[in-house]
Amino acid sequence: MTSSGKSKKKGQAIDIGKKYSIGSKILKEERPYWVYLPNSYDEGSKQRYPVLYLLDGDAHFQSTSGVVQFMSSGINGNCQTPEMIVVAIPNTNRTRDLTPTHSKIGISGNEEAFLESSGGGDAFLKFIRDELIPLIDSTFHTLPSRVLVGHSLGGLLVIHALLEESDMFHGYIAIDPSLWWNNQLLAHIAEKKIGTIRKLRKSLYISSANSPKILSNDPIVKMRKAIRKFVKTLDAARTKEFRLGFQYFNSEDHGSVPLLSLYHGLLFVFEGFKHVGVESLPAMKTRLHRLSKRWGGDILPSEGHVNNMGYKMLYLVKDVKKALEFFEYNISNFPKSANACDSLAEAYMIKGDKAQAIKNYKKSLKLDPNNQNAARMIRELKEKNETPDA
Repeated sequence: MTSSGKSKKKGQAIDIGKKYSIGSKILKEERPYWVYLPNSYDEGSKQRYPVLYLLDGDAHFQSTSGVVQFMSSGINGNCQTPEMIVVAIPNTNRTRDLTPTHSKIGISGNEEAFLESSGGGDAFLKFIRDELIPLIDSTFHTLPSRVLVGHSLGGLLVIHALLEESDMFHGYIAIDPSLWWNNQLLAHIAEKKIGTIRKLRKSLYISSANSPKILSNDPIVKMRKAIRKFVKTLDAARTKEFRLGFQYFNSEDHGSVPLLSLYHGLLFVFEGFKHVGVESLPAMKTRLHRLSKRWGGDILPSEGHVNNMGYKMLYLVKDVKKALEFFEYNISNFPKSANACDSLAEAYMIKGDKAQAIKNYKKSLKLDPNNQNAARMIRELKEKNETPDA
């Protein structure tokens, strides 16, 4: 250590994603996009994932990737949503891309110079639909299940996408959306399209910050009223097919509300994925198969969740056969997981099948040469085989 107490050694970077770019013919510019891949993602695996497309990507990529990882990876037994790929789209001209129509009138009711470039939302959605989504689908292991997330003007574009490009996404999360835009234009459009919206097999979640300490003359009050009006309009469209969720966050303001909104929005969009308690493997498969029909792809549970369920069967239910079913299922989904092989070996060891236990510990050790537990268990099992019965 130096005299200041700081180490001279350089730390190792922790990567949460990678930056890419695409030359857009539609937008006539180079567009960056950032990608987060789940921990279980493997180039050689057949596992495929839903994709979350994130507007204002430069502002929210880190927090969104963290929320997705926390809710889906099975850490601490937590598996509330499927694992997802996150594609964040940083801004180049935010006002242009996130507004559906041209208007120079701001939330205060006055003309604003920065709104001169507004109205490029349709071209931006066309870029996502015709250029970005095909590129992502051809590059990564994706499912056709997609979620669009946006905050403020991004939330405005999320709702515009639902109304005008409903085939692009299955779930929509609009966080404190700027529905005041252009004299609440989207509320008027939605009112005319209620019959069409009712038939959509989609999930829309809208959140609103509702800090009670804002002044009555604060322009943000206009945003709150516009959101309430829009939700009231869409209430008439609620069906079993078209799901509408709306949530106030009383202690949050416009800047702080995205994090909680994303968490609760994902729970709403993927409602039914989370399961509390113990269930058999056939019951899990049946439940997820039923839900996958809505999402447009065969969505699978995370490796961590299946592993945890296998251990519940092994040590709580004390049903080795059912535990083996979960562990075998996990390996079929994640054949290159050393941990999955290690867990299967442990179940065989408890069953008393030393040959299968050694076989799977060896597989685990081959996949991860640093797995000291597998190496130790192989030695111990071999020693027991060599020890004559008393």
